Amino acid sequence: MMISWTEIAIAAITAVIVAVAIRIFRARADARNRGPAHIHEPLMKRAEAFTDQSPFLRKVCHEFKANGHISNRQAEAVRKALARLEAR
Repeated sequence: MMISWTEIAIAAITAVIVAVAIRIFRARADARNRGPAHIHEPLMKRAEAFTDQSPFLRKVCHEFKANGHISNRQAEAVRKALARLEAR
């Protein structure tokens, strides 16, 4: 009872296909569970460019990264700070 090279190749290819399918399934499930991007995400990406100039923006960006969200009041304060910094 010998195993031929063909059988070994078929088993190896099948294992690779199953591993790729598992990775794709897990990635899609993670993406589904993550949910949509937060409403303030584009604002915070703009704010990250100015963190070296403003301690307030540095603090709010750190909080956003930690919690995944900021309050609407904080978002309004960030908009005002960005308007001041971008006007320079």
